[in-house]
Amino acid sequence: MRIGFVGTGGIANYHLEHLVKIKEAEIVALCDVAEERAKRAAKKYGGTAYSDYKKMLDKEKLDALYICVPPFAHQSQELLAAEREIPFFVEKPIAISLDYTKKVEGEIAKKNLITAVGYQDRYQDIAGYVKKLLAGKKVGLFLGYWMGGMPGVSWWRRKEQSGGQAVEQTTHIFDLARYLFGEVEKVAAFGRTGLMEDIENYNVEDASSATLYFKNGVIGTIFSACFLSYQGKCGMDIYLKNLAIEYKERISIKITEPSKSTEINVGNDFGLLEDQIFVEAVKKKDSSKIRSSYGDAVKTLAVTLAVNESIASGKPVEVKY
Repeated sequence: MRIGFVGTGGIANYHLEHLVKIKEAEIVALCDVAEERAKRAAKKYGGTAYSDYKKMLDKEKLDALYICVPPFAHQSQELLAAEREIPFFVEKPIAISLDYTKKVEGEIAKKNLITAVGYQDRYQDIAGYVKKLLAGKKVGLFLGYWMGGMPGVSWWRRKEQSGGQAVEQTTHIFDLARYLFGEVEKVAAFGRTGLMEDIENYNVEDASSATLYFKNGVIGTIFSACFLSYQGKCGMDIYLKNLAIEYKERISIKITEPSKSTEINVGNDFGLLEDQIFVEAVKKKDSSKIRSSYGDAVKTLAVTLAVNESIASGKPVEVKY
């Protein structure tokens, strides 16, 4: 299977390290606006280096494409892939505007194209376990959190480029909430900035909270923080009448019941599994095992953009899917 990459930064290398372990996968083309970075990746993983993805797509015959670019850099990569009927995997977040994603969704539907998005937490064995555990039960409420420091890349600090922490980073927690509880109906969010006095030229919220009301009645609040100078935490606490689940992101779950508690560690390489499933889906032309399609990821983006809208307006916002 001939695979190309648009973007060869850190997250692309994460996937490349997996793909070299998958016998069906052959890396044939890698593109990055920083051509030297593309050349380094090509030297390590094989394939031809490009600095223009349009030229790469015109020249190379690809069976699949990975799109691993910053949120603001989604221009036409997905549309051109769909035009050529190339199945594609996109890293989260898939964009910073629903206008673009709706165009992409339309092209995907026309071509009945296989797609996947990098919400890797869904592929953890413990995520599937929690989903089954909650099936048929009434969840009272949950608390989610992504508490840490501010990433070093300059574009992340500008909301017009990254979308802010809810869109770019805490999106993993928002997506897991959708995976476990269903669709969000309304959002009420607040945010503040100015805590990172030692960092210049940033306009993202460095602290925010978003309360979500789900269509099935579940309520929960997700906190985001990027001002910590120490080890924070990421995860979710879920509360039912006779059951509580403490999820430490990509580490473990602790299940507490009235008479006992049980802790289960992550037991699988969920990142590798995510890539294996995408490759298999393309090979077999069967997307049934993919846990986050492009269309599904659009809904997560809609929720996080509603968070931004609520912060800006100071009012609750209905999520527009």
